Amino acid sequence: MRERLRKGPYWHVRTALLIFLALIFIGTIGYMIIEKLNFLDALYMTVITVSTVGYREIAAKPSRAGEVFTMFVIIGGLATVVYFTTSVVDLIVEGRVLDVMGRRRVLRELQDISGHYIICGYGRVGKQVARECKTRGTSVVIIEKEPTVYDEATSEGFLVVRGDATEEMVLRKAGLERANGLVTALSSDADNLFVTMTARIIRPDIFIVGRCNSDETESKLYRAGADRAISPHNVGGRRMAALLLKPLVCDFLDYVTHGELVELTLEDIYVEPGSPLVGRTIRDVVTGELKGVGVLGIKKAKRDFTINPSGDTKLEAGDVLIVNGSPEQIDLLRKYSRSRR
Repeated sequence: MRERLRKGPYWHVRTALLIFLALIFIGTIGYMIIEKLNFLDALYMTVITVSTVGYREIAAKPSRAGEVFTMFVIIGGLATVVYFTTSVVDLIVEGRVLDVMGRRRVLRELQDISGHYIICGYGRVGKQVARECKTRGTSVVIIEKEPTVYDEATSEGFLVVRGDATEEMVLRKAGLERANGLVTALSSDADNLFVTMTARIIRPDIFIVGRCNSDETESKLYRAGADRAISPHNVGGRRMAALLLKPLVCDFLDYVTHGELVELTLEDIYVEPGSPLVGRTIRDVVTGELKGVGVLGIKKAKRDFTINPSGDTKLEAGDVLIVNGSPEQIDLLRKYSRSRR
């Protein structure tokens, strides 16, 4: 199977055709030499011999060498026809079997997957989002309707659902009920709006990031239920301006947010009701194994961010902490932030 995929699906068919042409060539040359026939008569003799029709129309009484040569031509022709036929049948059957097996595998994985992120559209934006998630070890499911783009995403190892993301059935097939978040990165603002509204109706609690190409669409995305609306043009422009004005700061943030500094990770942690962190101050929390963890900001319910909160700040249920520290410390703090009820 691996050898077949490496050589290509049509390798055996092409080989059979080449063998057939070589047999016609050898037969023609052989009859020209053995039976002293001209080129057209020799070609005719070869064709009717390979097809097992007969040869007496040209040579009424062939020589002994001609008879032996004819037997070899007949045997070679029959073997070539059988080889060609089995190759074509094998190609058709194998292609269908692989397709069915691939679809069953995808369906099985979609039924088992949870806590993943859905990316609607595998264009320039969706592709970058998917690759970034893959780099961070996050599970993603891509929805794509274009056959060539679908094949591209599949070949890169992503779990892909083929269909229109604006359809409720397709979103459910991608496991929307079990997903942690959704990114709609389609090229059409109207489609992104429709996907956002549909996903919000199915999953009122899911986190949705929508792509927009204009400021007008941005406000509509928020009204449709998006938690964040991103314009690639605006983000790209701000990013380029920041690189011009403060290039080293941008480089440092890239190292931190993209996880390239193994010893330093920037994460957000939600303090659940019933967590042992509730009621404790930041100074009391960042001790012992958590010493060195930096709390850069706190987002309290229905309030703006508090930047660089003091050590006396008490943590409450529903707080979201923006922290930095080693991966081990972040995992430990996240464990403490969960409810013990």
